[in-house]
Amino acid sequence: MAATTTTPAVGTRSVGIDTLRIIGIAAVVVGHVWIDDTTRAVIYTWHVPLFFVLTGYFWTPGRPVGGELRKRWQTLGVPYLAWLVILLAMLAAAAAVKGGVGSDTFSGALYGGTAAVRPFSAFWFVSVLFLIAVAYRWLERFGTAVTWGVALAGLVATHLAPDVVTAGPLGVFLVPACLLFVLCGRHLRELRSRLSAGMGAGMVSAGTGLVLVGASGSLDIKAGDFGNPVFGVLTAILLSCGFILLAEALDGRVGAPAAHVVGRLAACGIAVVLSHAAVLWVLRTGPDGGWPDLAATLVLPWAFALVVLGTRLGPYLTGAGGRRP
Repeated sequence: MAATTTTPAVGTRSVGIDTLRIIGIAAVVVGHVWIDDTTRAVIYTWHVPLFFVLTGYFWTPGRPVGGELRKRWQTLGVPYLAWLVILLAMLAAAAAVKGGVGSDTFSGALYGGTAAVRPFSAFWFVSVLFLIAVAYRWLERFGTAVTWGVALAGLVATHLAPDVVTAGPLGVFLVPACLLFVLCGRHLRELRSRLSAGMGAGMVSAGTGLVLVGASGSLDIKAGDFGNPVFGVLTAILLSCGFILLAEALDGRVGAPAAHVVGRLAACGIAVVLSHAAVLWVLRTGPDGGWPDLAATLVLPWAFALVVLGTRLGPYLTGAGGRRP
């Protein structure tokens, strides 16, 4: 089956991809509410790699490094700093009233990466996404072979020395390995006209099979764990690419009103990623949180982001405005 009729042009909105973004963000929240082997197997194998693959899938060739830096600063850097200030102020207020907030929490938040703990649990992802886009833009000048070499070397490093890779500020040392997912997304886009939703279903089935037989291993990119060598990354790529192909099958089948709602929810994504762990911090949710914790952690950040989306605070807290992660 030809896929060209359902493939959105770069820079256009796809209701299917926006739906997939919402699902992916919800999966990130679920992964912070429940921390158990089942959740890790079902969600961790794809929920973060998906967004790196999407970065490559919607990559625009030819933009200068300065232009990439400005774009990512607007869509990722500004919300990162805005929420960092807000949450640090919240912690300072809590420490002044009740105490019990350790200095490690403050220093870890400023250092970023794996040092940032709740309520900054997902900040590492936004900083790595920012750094990876700028790094990839700079590496483009050296050609595909060099870029793939950097990515593969980074992946090997995570398997050999995960503690070293995760020790960098803002998660910077994770960038080379995560670049591999971006490159796969870029190549998926190049091959898109030859691929169908049925092939996407096959990819998802293959990836699911690798998870079920235990071949993928346990993925936790923040911790520098990319699963079993080869199979962990392969599983993440199969699931992410398969989900993209299946999601695009929704395009043209969803009415304009519903697509508008989906688009607005997707535009809140960065705000939800950066703020949801604060709800878990307030609720003091443990590693085996309940359904009320999940409901609060999904509804409250998304509702707040929707309220501010169309206000002057929108660009600062959501990064919305022509963004394409």
